[in-house]
Amino acid sequence: MKVRTFRLSDYPGVVTVWSEAGLEFRPGDSEEQIRVKIQRDSELFLVAEDGRRIVGSVMGAWDGRRGWIYHLGVLPICQRKGVATRLVRELESRMKKKGVLKVNALIFGWNDASIEFFSKSGYLVANMKEAQKSLVAGKR
Repeated sequence: MKVRTFRLSDYPGVVTVWSEAGLEFRPGDSEEQIRVKIQRDSELFLVAEDGRRIVGSVMGAWDGRRGWIYHLGVLPICQRKGVATRLVRELESRMKKKGVLKVNALIFGWNDASIEFFSKSGYLVANMKEAQKSLVAGKR
């Protein structure tokens, strides 16, 4: 298995991973919005590849203060085989090289597997709420 930087041509495979892993697809996950994201910090969007098949992905971002982890997903048939660990470790390494001092992972409260994964990976899982507001008229 190889971990590498996402390329736009990976988008269909990444969407398949997100879908099969049970991640919610939101307007910000469209190909157009991903194109904008990778113009900012493409080196923080990673895929895990087994042969030519994308089996996992993680999206990272840095706002200049904190690193963020979004959309960590692994195909169900590849889960619990170290794919997520490799993706997150590589993302943390890349963030550290950029000067990130602390990283946060966004996890849905219902996602017990991710809560367990991040807890076992050394993350303090806090009981916080997220507030959201769309800046696009008519969108939630």
